[in-house]
Amino acid sequence: MAEAQPQQQQQQQQQALQSTQKVSDVIRNYRPTKAFRTSKHDASQHVTSLDFDDQGDYLVAAGEDETIQVFDIKEGKSTKSVPSKKYGVHLARFTHHSRQILHASTKVDDSLRLLDLHNESYVRYFSGHTDKVTCLALSPGSDSFISCSKDDTVTLWDLNSRNAQGKLKLSTPYLTAFDPSASVIAIASQSTSSVILYDVRNYDRSPFSTFDLAQYEEVYTPTTRGRAWTRLEFSNDGKHLLVGTDYHGHFILDAFDGRLKAFLVGKNGSPGRAAPVSTTGKPLGQGDACFTQDGRYVIGGSGDKPDILVWDTHQAPDPSSFLHPMTRLSSRGRTAIVECNPRYNMLATADRDILFWLPEDNSKPAEEK
Repeated sequence: MAEAQPQQQQQQQQQALQSTQKVSDVIRNYRPTKAFRTSKHDASQHVTSLDFDDQGDYLVAAGEDETIQVFDIKEGKSTKSVPSKKYGVHLARFTHHSRQILHASTKVDDSLRLLDLHNESYVRYFSGHTDKVTCLALSPGSDSFISCSKDDTVTLWDLNSRNAQGKLKLSTPYLTAFDPSASVIAIASQSTSSVILYDVRNYDRSPFSTFDLAQYEEVYTPTTRGRAWTRLEFSNDGKHLLVGTDYHGHFILDAFDGRLKAFLVGKNGSPGRAAPVSTTGKPLGQGDACFTQDGRYVIGGSGDKPDILVWDTHQAPDPSSFLHPMTRLSSRGRTAIVECNPRYNMLATADRDILFWLPEDNSKPAEEK
């Protein structure tokens, strides 16, 4: 990946990152400030995953060019590029150590690999899946992590051991997430239109709750029932659960009883990414919607249009539970992946290029649609 903009904005970048303003004060003023090309040699290569470290200081990106790229957020530049030509790379995730990256493989086998960025060498392999890994989620409170796979298994691991700590056999468990307290695991099963909740301490027992989304799919996503789920994420207060889809919009559920709080509308078609299993040759992805760091807003792509949509979950939906975007932010091309920085007023989006977004000071609010 090569930087596509000059370095003169670095000082402005650092000043914006140091801002202590509330998200609600700046959410309308986000603008793309830096762009990074995904591949020096092939402009058709797509970014497949993005992730910030715990402190929000670094971003890691994985791409179809089979390269792991690390960016320094404060400096606004790429700092390291590690090729993974032998095994491929997808779902690159920081551990709680900002110099370690966990990622799924796309070639040779379906093992997970723990990479030390300093030495650019692998610390450990996690073997056991017999088909592609579709989701990785790290516990916010420990070195535990969970992987979902096309082999219909969900596996609990510990970063310090190559042996699995537990395994569940479920139907299409393609997405998973820890709640902020690290005490609950949510698993989304597309084919059964359900989200299943497990107590982390009793992982080997039956789920303590099951949310049935079939009734909601019938109303809000009738043409993609049982498929096209792209994202599962808890809000940072643990009260809401986001189930993102790749076409119609996104579900916001009550994380305690599974009731629909709102359906986020405004998308215009698909972002063109697999959701999350590629059966049509579409590029891999990890969903084009996520919560902001304060848990109030959801930011997402608008399908095939060059806009970012922002939904305010504190607003009441209409009588049909549809929640429309509070604003649209102009982007540069399609937004297929989006991630919010957990610490700073900053976000990143990607398709073929990676964009860094910062709030503009003294700028006019984005146009409301």
